[in-house]
Amino acid sequence: MPELRLIDPDGYTVPGTAQTVPDADEPAVRQLLLTEVAPQHAAHWADFGYHPGDYRVLPDPTT
Repeated sequence: MPELRLIDPDGYTVPGTAQTVPDADEPAVRQLLLTEVAPQHAAHWADFGYHPGDYRVLPDPTT
């Protein structure tokens, strides 16, 4: 089971997005993070030039 996290344009983990998911759920969770969470976070930080298309989902490199 991978641990996924949403990474902002500056390379930081978006708070509250690190989660361990079953292998079968990984595509759905990735999609949710990119289509729902990233736009919300980017809107909050829009004054700093954040755009939802600049976010990515990564597995935790320590796992």
